[in-house]
Amino acid sequence: MRAEICVLLGLCCGVAWGTIDSHTVHVYHSSAFDQNELCSARGCGQGFICFVAVDKALCVKREVAREKLGKHKYIEHGNDEELLRKKHQHNLLSDAAKHERQEKHLCSRSELDSIGGRLMQWFKDMHRIHDGKDVSLKKHKVACRPDVAWMFEQWDGNDDGQLSQKELKPIEGNMKEPCLTHFFDLCDDMVIDGEISVDEWCDCFSFSDDYRHEPPCHKEKHHADPHVPGVFIPRCDLEGFYQPEQCHGGQCWCVDKYGREFDQSRVQGELPDCGQYGSELSYEEEEDLHARM
Repeated sequence: MRAEICVLLGLCCGVAWGTIDSHTVHVYHSSAFDQNELCSARGCGQGFICFVAVDKALCVKREVAREKLGKHKYIEHGNDEELLRKKHQHNLLSDAAKHERQEKHLCSRSELDSIGGRLMQWFKDMHRIHDGKDVSLKKHKVACRPDVAWMFEQWDGNDDGQLSQKELKPIEGNMKEPCLTHFFDLCDDMVIDGEISVDEWCDCFSFSDDYRHEPPCHKEKHHADPHVPGVFIPRCDLEGFYQPEQCHGGQCWCVDKYGREFDQSRVQGELPDCGQYGSELSYEEEEDLHARM
């Protein structure tokens, strides 16, 4: 797909970009300039954002950045306070999402973190009050805390290993918490199908009462809304760190466990060779990576 980004005089710092063959633009905010060689070399000043596509970089004034991106797919790099998406979240929500999110209260990160912590405390209390026994959940990969597993079993009425919207509705309705629905939507991030699997449930609550020790990949994954078109959802290992191979928007690249990209590892339209840092990919993992491209 061809996308044109026209650079107007006075909006960028001394670089003209013509037509760019790329599915995705990488948007680097000031806190992340040093994460990309092209942005570091470009030297964008205060009040600018660095756009990177293929092998070109340009500096764009922050106030016109969203206008310049238009409908182009993009991935943002930077801290939560810098992100462009938070100001346009209502406009970016997918029409294909299972919930009609425009009718719901969209919550801040701190509100969502608070919900997760309160839910965990509720799980513990209910597990203790009802003398909950450890349960064996259906096949899953993600480690699951006993009280979290016990609560999943309580709500999985048809015992299919999935929590449907219907099964979650009593929790959302009875607790009178406006952020609950939004919180559960974000848990649906492995297979985005409007239901929460065992792995999604267990992973979602892994650090809900201990965000200070949340691993970086787990944090980035759960700070992204999987229902936003074109959003980047990183691949994490079972401990919550980054897997070496990452793909999105037609490109793939290699990272270390903290998500730092290796130089010259980015490739277009094919899986990356991450060498000694990579792993032998299973058929399912290869299919997952191709699906992310």
